[in-house]
Amino acid sequence: MFGPLTRKFNDWRLRRIAIRKLHTFDDRMLADIGTERDKIACFVDETTR
Repeated sequence: MFGPLTRKFNDWRLRRIAIRKLHTFDDRMLADIGTERDKIACFVDETTR
């Protein structure tokens, strides 16, 4: 019953953790992994699909 809701909440939480962690990287590290600071959220969304 709560399975889909729990899964969506966990997905959302992991997405926020990833975004927060990537915001701690400097611009050079972000460039090394192929993204920019203002595109972190889109990068996380693309890599988790």
